[in-house]
Amino acid sequence: MDDRVALIAGASGVVGRGMAQRLVEKGWRVLCVSRSGGGGLPGTEGLAVDLMDPAACARALAPHTGITHVFYAAFQQAPSRAAEVAPNLAMLRNVVEAAQQASPVLRKVVLVTGAKFYGIQWGASPTPCRESDPRQLPPNFYYDQEDWLRAASRERGWRWVNLIPPFVSGYAVGNPMNLVLGIGLYAAVCRELGLPLRFPGSMGAYEAMHQIADAWQIGGAAAWAADSPAADDGAFNVSNGDPARWCQTWPVLADALGMACAAPKTLPLADMMPAQQAVWERIAQRHGLQPLDIARVVDWRWMDYMLRQSHDIVLSTFKIRRAGFHDCIETDATLVQRLRELQANKVLPP
Repeated sequence: MDDRVALIAGASGVVGRGMAQRLVEKGWRVLCVSRSGGGGLPGTEGLAVDLMDPAACARALAPHTGITHVFYAAFQQAPSRAAEVAPNLAMLRNVVEAAQQASPVLRKVVLVTGAKFYGIQWGASPTPCRESDPRQLPPNFYYDQEDWLRAASRERGWRWVNLIPPFVSGYAVGNPMNLVLGIGLYAAVCRELGLPLRFPGSMGAYEAMHQIADAWQIGGAAAWAADSPAADDGAFNVSNGDPARWCQTWPVLADALGMACAAPKTLPLADMMPAQQAVWERIAQRHGLQPLDIARVVDWRWMDYMLRQSHDIVLSTFKIRRAGFHDCIETDATLVQRLRELQANKVLPP
């Protein structure tokens, strides 16, 4: 009988859901911790916990004495990069300390951070970004999280892993940092208004080279990292496969949605998309879709940020491949698959 018990923090998000799916498929017992009570996936157990409350974390996890692994993908937004540090470090510390207090068999903590580890939020970084690259000027809560894991693991004897994906795709409704849902809603409104599908980011971003890591791929890497001694106490970049460019991907998405693809034009989605609620409600009523407040279901300021990164964002995946994780999926096909998933679940129109 499989004795592996996973505790996933942030299970309702894109990455957390992907990890839960992969672990359930591999026969793990999966506990999903989130403010709402879990990711709602079959085969998982949901726990509603405020990760900012250490006492609440301790109470919720106390009965779960068999937790062998913690997978952490939670995130708390804040008004500035500096303000992000305290809450995001506190949540990680609270859940890991509660897990190690409850379970004497905790073996490993798998943290998922992101390419901001390499300073891409400030501008161009040398590419391909490697795990051995020197850190950049803080504040950066990813640094604080990794440093805390390193120190805590030495004291308590469990091991840690930091997985670093670039842009992320996946399925989730209710998590506003959702690239595919943002693209899908924008496309649906354009189609309803008889407009072609224009890339709404910057021309630089349209031409730049970038990578995407789907939640399915991250979940596979997390499952590998949990079991592999080669992953112990290290950071590993993870992505789908080869780098891509939006100028090549965007026409594929337009074709999949039955739309013409026109020249890119930088649009302020944060200003424009919330004003399309009436258009969206017309679409939703006609197709029997889930009711959505499109001003809330996607963080359009974040979408603008994501689609205006005009510098190359490429992460070297040599280290993780050399260590033993060789999975590879095709980005364009995966993005189309995610759009189809949203259509099948009555989130987007067919």
